[in-house]
Amino acid sequence: MRVFGGETEYGLTARTRLADGRWRRMACDDAAQTLFASVASEHATTNVFLPNGGRLYLDVGSHPEYATAEAADLLTLLTHERAGDDLVAGLAARAVAEAEGDLDVRLFKNNADTHGNTYGSHENYQVSRDLDYALLTEAMVPFLVTRQIICGAGALRSGRFVLGQRSAFLRDLVSPDTTKSRPLINTRDEPLADPGRWRRLHVIAGDSNLGEATIALKWGATLAVLEACEAALREGQVPFAELALADPSAVVLAASENPLAVLTRRDGTTISALDVQRGFLAAVSDDGTPERAWVLRTWTRVLDAVADDRADDVADLVDWAAKRALLRRFRERHGVAPNDPKLAAIDLACHELGERDGRPAGLLRLMEARGERVRLTNPKDVQRAQQEPPPGTRAHVRGALVAAIRAHGRDAVVDWQSVTVRDFATGEVTVALPDPLVVADAAAEALIRRISQEPRVPAVRRFQLPNR
Repeated sequence: MRVFGGETEYGLTARTRLADGRWRRMACDDAAQTLFASVASEHATTNVFLPNGGRLYLDVGSHPEYATAEAADLLTLLTHERAGDDLVAGLAARAVAEAEGDLDVRLFKNNADTHGNTYGSHENYQVSRDLDYALLTEAMVPFLVTRQIICGAGALRSGRFVLGQRSAFLRDLVSPDTTKSRPLINTRDEPLADPGRWRRLHVIAGDSNLGEATIALKWGATLAVLEACEAALREGQVPFAELALADPSAVVLAASENPLAVLTRRDGTTISALDVQRGFLAAVSDDGTPERAWVLRTWTRVLDAVADDRADDVADLVDWAAKRALLRRFRERHGVAPNDPKLAAIDLACHELGERDGRPAGLLRLMEARGERVRLTNPKDVQRAQQEPPPGTRAHVRGALVAAIRAHGRDAVVDWQSVTVRDFATGEVTVALPDPLVVADAAAEALIRRISQEPRVPAVRRFQLPNR
């Protein structure tokens, strides 16, 4: 059993109405601060852990970001990622309502803007410290550079349609950096858990997805491949050596432009990008769970449709297929050129979050609401996940601590693996949470009791100068 969780950076634009009725676009920093004004007002910061175990914050570059709580199964991850979308969209709706018609905010779950900037969708997988991390990441590379075939968000690039939004921005395979080099895997050793037992596989090459089936396939296929790599390493084998590519960096663009692109393997033979995915699919195991069965069945269906040039048949499942079908139908109906600005507007509109006039603002979410795309989560569960942490991981413990801290107005510092309450008369009290799989903690329960029972000590008393 392992935990996993995602981080999503959102695109944001905002404009305000001037006294003469004209609209003025807000600078990025101003738009972000406006979006997070309610968070800053309530918590005196724009970086908060929530009672649901997740984290809401403004990231570098003034991007709104939400990190899900740790999950231990696909449906829980899906539910909490969707809850994060709704939480951030709720901030936008609140800001607009409080401006009484003088503010317009648009929020996008995508990965690139019109100025050439990119922002990420990151995946985090708990892995054992005793495995050879270099061999593990090397084995994952061929899968990750071709994975956009099954879970790319799709994008228009100079009039050409490509499968992956992030493909044009990725530079390296592995790197400890996350901005300048933009690797597939960030290798900075930051496990957010007991460093003697765990590492974190931090995948930063994926697209942000709107379709729940696409999200489930992305995570589910990656988990299956990761498990296969781990099993091979424990047997002393080099996993997926037959799929190692001669120039995997170049494959990112090649596979994005053509899923049937012919690639050169490290041994000099050739293979198509699609068949790289087939190779991984054939090698992973069915663990007997309904989730894995769905992943393998859906993965097979998508690859078969792409191989037969029937991507429209999986538009209900795959984001890039749905977007490409929308763009093609618009072109056929209106006879516009491939680089017509209207197509770029449709591309962007696919990713919008929130509602306008009582219906989803974004085209992909609108298609889902009409029953044209698969939805896997229960709306009531998503609403509940905005407030409640998932069971089965330490997020449950952290969420209970955060809820108690908020309920009693305590002065505290929270991060992924510890919670410190700083306003007891006896001094600070810290609960460490080094094991992501902990579901109950006696020290945390004791701290919650103290939070509710002991009075707060004002900060001025806690920082008195010593007597001279």
